Amino acid sequence: MSDGNTSRRVPWVAMSLSFLSAGIGHIYCGRIYKGLLLYFSWFVIPLSCFIAAFVEPSAGVLIGFVLLPVTLVMIIYLYAAFDAYEIAKRGGSDYELKDYNRAILYWLLIFVWLAYPISLIAGVREFVYEAFYLPTRSMNPSVVQGDRILVNKLWVQKQFPERGDVVVFRNPEPTGGRVFIERVVAVAGDRIVIKGDEVEINGKRLERNRIPLESLDGIRDQIDGDPFYESNSGKRYKVMYGDGPAAEIETDPIDIVVPPRNVFLLGDNRDRSRDSRHFGPIHAGDIIGHVDYIFYPTGNWSRFGVYRD
Repeated sequence: MSDGNTSRRVPWVAMSLSFLSAGIGHIYCGRIYKGLLLYFSWFVIPLSCFIAAFVEPSAGVLIGFVLLPVTLVMIIYLYAAFDAYEIAKRGGSDYELKDYNRAILYWLLIFVWLAYPISLIAGVREFVYEAFYLPTRSMNPSVVQGDRILVNKLWVQKQFPERGDVVVFRNPEPTGGRVFIERVVAVAGDRIVIKGDEVEINGKRLERNRIPLESLDGIRDQIDGDPFYESNSGKRYKVMYGDGPAAEIETDPIDIVVPPRNVFLLGDNRDRSRDSRHFGPIHAGDIIGHVDYIFYPTGNWSRFGVYRD
């Protein structure tokens, strides 16, 4: 039995409110402080991702500022629902209503809880970090087919791409995927000459040294060609030749000077990549961002964390 100031707390209502927004079920049950603590825990995800974009990439940053907050909030979310259910179940029928036990307040908190983080997460995705899945072999053996990567979009606002950088950019062609991932091999003002599998930058041939297959143990099932280390302006990265018929990428010899504000891009899997050999240099304004992390590698997890050549 209840009067105007008391009311039974219904367990399934408490759980449902918590599933709509962590903490609301506790507020419904009169646990205002615990409810607000759980409520605001959701807000840390977009803020931590935003902070991560301003910190030097590292495995610790990826875990501490991105993966750990997401995991903790999901655990808190489930805990809040079941804990609110148990509190309501133990509460009996003589719960004394508080001033904040009003449906309009619950719905207002739910709206803010959904609108603010979602809009902030959308902002992070648009301007800070975006996740991409690599569906092709074009960057084997560096970033391999099936990898999921995090791309730093603030990077393009802070600096011009350098030789050796791995970037995601908008597809300049009407066919194919929305975006591509390739490596910068030449920048504005560079003269690049490509004849067959030989690449020259400003008159200097890029040196290549064969990579022993045993050193690529984690991704050997992705290696169908001959892997090499290629050196370019003090940077060394992996490339591959012989993965597929050469006719798939056959192009005329190239001898151009990269225009201002442009870069020349090549896929690391040279025989399986459609890149600047086919559609020419790419304007810096079409670059979406720099590959910072492999957060879900295909195969084993030895490549998890900061992307390193």
